[in-house]
Amino acid sequence: MRLRLLKAIAFILLASALLFLLWRGDGYLLIAYGTKTIEMTLWVAALALVVLYLAFWFARKVLIGSAEMVRRFREIFLFGSVERAQKRAATGMVDYLTGDWLEARKKLLRTLDKVEYPLANYIAAARSSFEMGDEAEADNILDKALSLAHSELPVALTRARLHVQAERYEEAINILKPIDIKMPRQAAVLDLMHHIYIAQKNWRALEDLFPAMRKAKVLSNTEFDALEQMLACEKMKTLSEQVKSLLVAERLPALQNLWRSYSRSLQKNPAVVAAYAEALATHYQDQEAEVLVRKALNNDWYAPLVNLYGRLQVKEIHSQIRTLESWLKEHGQDANVLLSLGRVMLRNQQWELARDYFQRSMNLQASVETTMEMARLMEKMGDHKKSSDLYQQGLLLAEQKK
Repeated sequence: MRLRLLKAIAFILLASALLFLLWRGDGYLLIAYGTKTIEMTLWVAALALVVLYLAFWFARKVLIGSAEMVRRFREIFLFGSVERAQKRAATGMVDYLTGDWLEARKKLLRTLDKVEYPLANYIAAARSSFEMGDEAEADNILDKALSLAHSELPVALTRARLHVQAERYEEAINILKPIDIKMPRQAAVLDLMHHIYIAQKNWRALEDLFPAMRKAKVLSNTEFDALEQMLACEKMKTLSEQVKSLLVAERLPALQNLWRSYSRSLQKNPAVVAAYAEALATHYQDQEAEVLVRKALNNDWYAPLVNLYGRLQVKEIHSQIRTLESWLKEHGQDANVLLSLGRVMLRNQQWELARDYFQRSMNLQASVETTMEMARLMEKMGDHKKSSDLYQQGLLLAEQKK
C-alpha cells in the first residue's frame, strides 16, 4: 500500500514538472543516430512517450491475459478444472474405500497436483497399488509423498502397514524403530509395534513396550488390562518351557517367584491363575495347583479352570470328587463340571459313573475333549466299535473347529 502511494506521488511530481517545462516554452527534442536525426517539439515528444507507455502497458496486459487463458483452457481440456479435479479425487477416495483399486489409483494420481492437501491421496494411491500387487509402484508413490512437508510419519506408518499386511514383520519394525526414536510416544507407531509383537509372539519386546504404550494412552483401560493379563499368561507359559531344563525340585521355586512378582489384581485374574496352575501341573505340582484352582473357582467361576481341575492328579481323589459334586449341585448344566467328574471317575476306575458323566456332558455340549475321553473309556470297557465311532466323531469335530 505504501509503495503504491509513493509511486503515485512520484508520478504526479514528474507529470507536474513536465507540464511546467512545456508551459514555459516550445522547446524541441533532437535525437541523432549516425547520419539519421529526429527533431520534434517537446509537446510532440511528451505525447509520443505517453502513447508508447500506453502501447507497452496494453501489450503486456494482452500477453498476460493470453497466457492465463491458455493455461485455463489447458487445465479444462487436458486435466479438468480445479473443481473437477477435486470431484475426481473425491470419487477416487470412494473407489479406494470400496476396493476398486484400479479406478482409485488412476483418479488419485491424475489429481495429485490439483488438491490442496494431496498427502492422503498419495497414501491411498500407494495402498491401491499394493492391493493390485504392484509393490514397486506403491514404493515409488510413497517416495514422492516424502517430498511433502511434514509427511515422514504418515508415510513411514503406511510403509510399515504394507509390510505387516504382507507378514514381513521385521521390515515393518525396522521402519518403525527409527521413527519411535526420532518422534517418541507416537500412539499410532506404538500401537502398530504392539500388534507386530503379538503376531511375532515376541512377548519380551511387548513387555518392554508396555510402559511407553501406557504413557501414550495407546489403548483404553480395559484393553490395557487385557494386554497385561495376556503378557502375564505368556510369561508363565514361556517360563514353564524354560524350567524343563532344571531339576524337578528346582522348577517350583522358579514358577513361584514369577507368580509372586505379579500384582494382586493379576493373581486374582482367572486366566492368569489358569496359566500358573497349568504350569504347576506340567511340572508335577498337582497338589499345589488343586488348592489354587479350588480357591479361585470358589471366588470366580471360570470354565478353563473347571476343565483343568478334572485333569489334576491329586492324592486325595475322594476329596476332589466331593468338591466336584458340590459344584455340580450349583452348576448342574455345566458341561465342564461333568467332563471333570467323568475324568476323575475314570481315574478312580468307576467306569460306569465316568461314562454317565461323559454322556451327560456330550448331551449339553459336543466337544473334542469329551468325545475323545468317551472313546478311550469305551476302549477300556471293550466296546471297540463304539470307541472307533467316537474317535471318528471327535476327528470330525476337530476338523469343523479349524
